[in-house]
Amino acid sequence: MNTLFSISFDELCQIEGIESHLIIEIVEYGIVIPANKEDDRICYERWLFDTDDIYWIKKALRLYQDLEIDWIATAMVIELMQQRDVLRKENETYQRQLKRFIKN
Repeated sequence: MNTLFSISFDELCQIEGIESHLIIEIVEYGIVIPANKEDDRICYERWLFDTDDIYWIKKALRLYQDLEIDWIATAMVIELMQQRDVLRKENETYQRQLKRFIKN
């Protein structure tokens, strides 16, 4: 996925009002992966997130806090939701292709 915008760790904390330790935990459990995390020399304060990650971070926080489930369960639920979104998009694509095929 190509993203046009990114947000820094500090901006994410400030703009969204999320405590830094929560973002670190979300990354540690693989719920989101900073765009520049491959470089092990980059410390967490210099992480960059795709703007799409904000949605998943907020969703993870709501699950963790509202349902009072641990981070492992939160990560599993988010992964299933992400897979569902991918399958939904694929299904829409196949439906469009099928409609074009039937019309011809």
